[in-house]
Amino acid sequence: MTQQPQDLWKGGPWEQPSPSYPAPPAVVIPPRRPNLLRPKRRRPRRALIVFCIVLVLLLGLAVGSVVTHYLLPQSGGSGKPQISQTAQSEDPFGKLERAETGTGVTVTISQATGAELDPADIYEKNVHSIVSIEGEGEENYGSGTGVVMTADGYILTNAHVVADMRRVRVVFSDDSFLPARLVGADAEEDIAVLKVEAENLMPAEFGDSDQLRCGDMVVAIGDPLGYRTSITQGIISALDRTVEVDGVLMDLIQTSAPINFGNSGGALINDHGQVVGITTIKIVSDDGAVEGLGFAIPMARVKLVADRLIDGRPAAMLGVTVLTQPTEEGGLSVYQMEKSSNAWLAGIREDDVLLSVNGIQTDSLDSLKRIVAGLVVGQEATVRVSRDGQEMEFSFVIQSQDDLT
Repeated sequence: MTQQPQDLWKGGPWEQPSPSYPAPPAVVIPPRRPNLLRPKRRRPRRALIVFCIVLVLLLGLAVGSVVTHYLLPQSGGSGKPQISQTAQSEDPFGKLERAETGTGVTVTISQATGAELDPADIYEKNVHSIVSIEGEGEENYGSGTGVVMTADGYILTNAHVVADMRRVRVVFSDDSFLPARLVGADAEEDIAVLKVEAENLMPAEFGDSDQLRCGDMVVAIGDPLGYRTSITQGIISALDRTVEVDGVLMDLIQTSAPINFGNSGGALINDHGQVVGITTIKIVSDDGAVEGLGFAIPMARVKLVADRLIDGRPAAMLGVTVLTQPTEEGGLSVYQMEKSSNAWLAGIREDDVLLSVNGIQTDSLDSLKRIVAGLVVGQEATVRVSRDGQEMEFSFVIQSQDDLT
């Protein structure tokens, strides 16, 4: 390593268009309905950039070039800019060098054993498994956090941390760094897997997010505002919280542990020192009235997506849009169908109630998402629905998004 100098769900988020990436943190948020921001990095709007440049010039007249050197970018960039608005037809990860897929590597989930740890012990157990992610784009750069998945260099992070980047490197706890290649990324799920060429890294231990309870103590470790491997403490505030992020519905863990810009891709850790979630967004308000509203992607979900990305498989889709609330009979009502989908050709229609997929009940939005995430494109699935009080069964081959475009 090199030493560094100091309310509708359209078949699941993966079936929706790539989200537009969020605005800078300095946004106007209505007090009664705060907006969601990804806690990745400070990314000023164009107007704010102009304001900062004018401010720097004025300050420069008074205090000389030192202040100008500190506030302006040092090498032709645009400060800490936002991720560019990526057209849906453009791959936000297309400029990154790719790593091999189909290696057979998977995320390992362990059950909690032994005594509970205090925050100091949790930090000691995980600090060497938390890394900084630094990316360089065409005219911008950014940073976030990652979690070491394997000793030989697989790294988990958020997709929005590496979106629109040309080069990415991983900085370790000893300040050494390595270039990273992209194994795969899913913008709608906000999960990315990176690979560095390394040995003997310290992988994190991943825990079962399904075992979490509201009120459980957790900590978050990440790089808020560039303050590397910072730890914050809180509790699990809510589970399976459905949150709309950039037009995409996500089921997330809500936590009171403070999460700030730069924490994206970092770890939410339980009282046994196991990573149970990957931090992704927070809620902020301009009047400061919102506190302790951070969110993380559950580890059970991360595993499904990461395993698929490492295997090189496309995301599966059913071709249905369902209402998010279960019906009285326990299933999910089909609101709209993709007319080019195999599900439509098999005979599923609007207003059918989706009861099960491959024998697994679809009694909630979360359960349906988990089922679909485990499906494999090209394999057959059996779907059971209720229509006018009569149960019916349909079988068809699972498709990918590309199959329907």
